[in-house]
Amino acid sequence: FDYSLIYYRETQTGNYTDPELQSTYPYDAKAYTNLWQGVIKYPFDKVRSLRLSVGYRTDKVVIRPDINGFPPVPPIDSVGLASPPLDKQNYGLLHLEYVYDNTLLKATDIWNGLRYKIYMDWNTQMNSGAGVGEGRYTYNFGFDARHYLPIYRNFIWALRVAGDFSWGTKKIVYYLGGTDGWLFPKAYNQPMPQDPTYAFQSLAVNLRGFDQNITNGNNDVVINSELRLPVFTTLFNKPINNAFLRNFQIVQFFDLGTAWNGRYNGIKRPEQTYQSDGPTSFTVLVKAGGIGPFAGGYGFGARSTLLGYFLRFDAGWQMNTFFQNKPVLNVSMGVDF
Repeated sequence: FDYSLIYYRETQTGNYTDPELQSTYPYDAKAYTNLWQGVIKYPFDKVRSLRLSVGYRTDKVVIRPDINGFPPVPPIDSVGLASPPLDKQNYGLLHLEYVYDNTLLKATDIWNGLRYKIYMDWNTQMNSGAGVGEGRYTYNFGFDARHYLPIYRNFIWALRVAGDFSWGTKKIVYYLGGTDGWLFPKAYNQPMPQDPTYAFQSLAVNLRGFDQNITNGNNDVVINSELRLPVFTTLFNKPINNAFLRNFQIVQFFDLGTAWNGRYNGIKRPEQTYQSDGPTSFTVLVKAGGIGPFAGGYGFGARSTLLGYFLRFDAGWQMNTFFQNKPVLNVSMGVDF
């Protein structure tokens, strides 16, 4: 058995409007998230394990005094200093996953072998007042499988397929597009599904050639293919001391992905929305480039270590032209997909 204890804390500042405060403009507010989690891992052998996580999460919003240029109305300060936290919500979390990992790390971001995980999440709100996403329960089933095939020395072909499916009275909405760890993200102005049960949000990545939120929904599937060539460690036999040269890779990739709202039969190709700017307002829906129900992107990239961080640069095009339109550029931090 392997035991872990985790504490996570996050704060965010922003605007908050509450009808109980009878305000016509938003207050300056701060949101606090605290998560306590215990993890137990039981290995069946060297490559297979079962992992259980049990956690307790608290979310609360606190009104702050007038410091960001709101109109100088005295009740703001009195509310911010005297009122109790707003929208305080407490959750019990349960996460169970089965992991198979038979991979070997030959170099930075260069693996050989197969690994996958299948997991299930169950979250329940423990206090009264459901708030956004009226109800108590969140369910999520997901999987992530990755196969790394050696081609020549450190040159590999990396394949991945992953998906998430959320349901319940407090569902998760997944935004499709972009890369994991994107440092300067951009997003489409796509409308949210008219579903009052959404309470949480996450990203469905990688789908290069598109900005974030090409589409969204409580279900998503992503397929990735990468040819990873560490140039210098593959072509030369001598040791390389410089981290940038040693870890420098060029990559060719194909990505497919889709996200949709509702049941499995609602899967379809994502569409891009364009709004006119002229005197006559109208909206145009254009089906994204791709294959079948999947949006698709392709392109090239480079990776290496810079100042101790592994950075990824990708240029992706949609699968409706052949290097004709302007590519979407991604600068991301982190290894693998």
